[in-house]
Amino acid sequence: MRYMQPKRGSLTRVISIVSVGALVCACGGGGGGNGESPQPPTQPPTQPPTPPVTSGCSATVADGPFDLVFPRDTWETRSPESQGLCPDELEEASDYAFAAGNATGAVLIIKNGFIVFERYAEDRGVDDMVTSWSVGKSFTSMLMGIALEDERIANLDQSVSAFVRDWGTDARQDISIDHIMTLRTALTEPDAGAFYGATNQLGMAIDRELVGEPGEKHVTYSNADVMVAGEVIAQATGMNAQEYFDLNVGESIGFSGEWWVDEIGKVMTYCCIDSTPREFARFGVLYARDGSWNEEQIVPSEWVASSTRPAREEATYLYYWWPVLRGGFGAFGLQGQMVVIYPEIDLVVLRFTRYVRRGDGRPVKTRTNYHDTPAPRDFDNGTFLSLVRDSVPD
Repeated sequence: MRYMQPKRGSLTRVISIVSVGALVCACGGGGGGNGESPQPPTQPPTQPPTPPVTSGCSATVADGPFDLVFPRDTWETRSPESQGLCPDELEEASDYAFAAGNATGAVLIIKNGFIVFERYAEDRGVDDMVTSWSVGKSFTSMLMGIALEDERIANLDQSVSAFVRDWGTDARQDISIDHIMTLRTALTEPDAGAFYGATNQLGMAIDRELVGEPGEKHVTYSNADVMVAGEVIAQATGMNAQEYFDLNVGESIGFSGEWWVDEIGKVMTYCCIDSTPREFARFGVLYARDGSWNEEQIVPSEWVASSTRPAREEATYLYYWWPVLRGGFGAFGLQGQMVVIYPEIDLVVLRFTRYVRRGDGRPVKTRTNYHDTPAPRDFDNGTFLSLVRDSVPD
């Protein structure tokens, strides 16, 4: 199996992206609603990251070394200071996230495999569902790596037309799997709200026209490309994304969740996994540990490294991972959903919006079944993450 090694970008590009809060994302679907078709997503507000805190900590913070654990059926909890974090900044980050109007449902901080901070909205608790929005794209990236390791897919240079026959009769046959993983298909991109509301979302993703040569980058973000990536996984493995995830990942790490489908039953692999914050934290720990779980390699370590390298080194969005300042990478979704990993210090940061599944209760997108996540009034991903990251002494 061969993975593509992304090229390093220029330092100027890195600085220009991260300094303006490149942690925002135009993630799939629309949030909230009144039963009508959701509107296209908007960018969360951006603000300068909060400067590092230089004052002393109110608690004595352990400096390690630390034992690393994996959660069992239940999570173990520890104080932040016992795991090398100052609780002052975590409280400040939490207060920022839960400020009036920000619609935060949950904040969860994992250090060394322990829950060191956890807070929920007054009307939410540990067993209440949240939704991923485009955090789900990073799950799709993970499944692509597993399918490569399983040799269900030859390599990233393989033509998508081997799995999507409609692309085998014209110039789209030159679109490779690497192109859809790096948003270089040169295909048109449908309106996000119309795509989320479509009865046959996969059909809309497939029936797109070329506006350039495959390999050219015409968009910086694409829900439709990730929907096609999900179909590649399904055709290659004989299982849809939910089934392939449950078999290869969910059963091993103890993650239970529901992935939404469109009206014809195709998994919406660009978004829309419903589970609890603690379940999503398992996904974060898996990536903090290089894809391993209790000495079992769940995700190929080579794929973890190569698929997150652009986010870690180039500060750009490729292979469905976002860059994060100060050594991290993250899965981000509309309205501030996030699973952020700082692997060097074994830190996982999660924040989710209050969520209501509207409709008849099924995870099937119809006109009346949809996701309701209120837009935060004054929440910026970069500011929140800077506060959390400041809790770790440099």
